[in-house]
Amino acid sequence: MKRAFASMSIVLFAASLSAQTVRQVNDRRTKGSFSQLTITIELPKVKAGDVAASRVLVAAAVDDTGRNLVDASEAEPRFESHGRMAALDAEESARPATVMVTLKSPDRKATRVKEVRGNVELYMPGRDPNSVAEIPKFLSVTGKPMANRALSANGVEITLLTPAQLDAERKRLGEAKRKAAKESGYDAADIESVVTEYMKSLFTTEEGEVLLRIKDPGKRIQEISYVDAGGEAKHVSMRDASGLTLLSTWEGKPQPDWKLRVSMTTAKNVVRQAFALTDVPLP
Repeated sequence: MKRAFASMSIVLFAASLSAQTVRQVNDRRTKGSFSQLTITIELPKVKAGDVAASRVLVAAAVDDTGRNLVDASEAEPRFESHGRMAALDAEESARPATVMVTLKSPDRKATRVKEVRGNVELYMPGRDPNSVAEIPKFLSVTGKPMANRALSANGVEITLLTPAQLDAERKRLGEAKRKAAKESGYDAADIESVVTEYMKSLFTTEEGEVLLRIKDPGKRIQEISYVDAGGEAKHVSMRDASGLTLLSTWEGKPQPDWKLRVSMTTAKNVVRQAFALTDVPLP
């Protein structure tokens, strides 16, 4: 069930993000895995086109029966993308941004959320020229860290390994596996069998997938994407591959003239503000 509360004001303790409104409450009071409460908040003084991603860190939440609505078992939320900013037209970009507060489902007898408080974090890359790095024709930049001012400013290193470097990495990992098997008491034949099977699994890629070595000690990377020759961004998924990072996309094989775009969070482009909601009616 959904209900909009366009006139309900909340208090956000910062002049730049004040006078917020609760746009929608979605309450799934079931016993299943989809049981949850979401509250969508509009940020009238923040344009949708300025926000690339956001997250809400809830410190406390309780309904009017006293039920705690904070799920302590949940990991700290990651930034959730607001979609492709470049794809928004002028009207959409000018609309107020929204963020979603996700909570445990209230008690069945509850009629309102008595209190919710925490922090909203907005990733606004336009606030820092070092927010985004673009490496032209990145497939040709191999064997050494990609040179880029924004990457350097954020302490990030990205390297597209050469075939020789990948072979050396395989050998290093294979020797480490051999040593571990020997220390575990495997006999010589079994050690070689274990290492052979392990080596077969290393750095296997499908057509169009790309392996990178990424050093990001400050955890600055928010998103990686490709940009084709026409300027269209291509969503990329990332996963660990034996210490390297595997990039894959459903939007076409990377071409020699494509760019690699790396979006990063910095002290300047992440806006963090405390918020508090009181007496939010439930559907």
